[in-house]
Amino acid sequence: MGFGEQLRLARKNAGLTQKQLADAVGAKHNSVSNWEKGQNQPDAETIQRLCRALKVEANHFFDAGDGLSEVEFALFGEVRQLSEADQRDVLEFIRFKRAQQEKREGK
Repeated sequence: MGFGEQLRLARKNAGLTQKQLADAVGAKHNSVSNWEKGQNQPDAETIQRLCRALKVEANHFFDAGDGLSEVEFALFGEVRQLSEADQRDVLEFIRFKRAQQEKREGK
């Protein structure tokens, strides 16, 4: 996934429209659309404002080779909102579900 797709996923995960995000970072109303389409990219200062508005680290936009799906990214965003204890519970549940899957697949 490239910068634009990562931006789109982060924006949707934050529950913002393109206009709302543009307003939050002080950009023109069509800028977010252009960034998401890959027509251009924001400058470094705007990327920092995007990170604050979307509550993501800058490397989120540039480490796109990790292959996160939309569901994986949404899960990550949701988990970050939980307390550390609840995050551990989610991790235990994921490990439990993975063990169940491996058992079904005979691994």
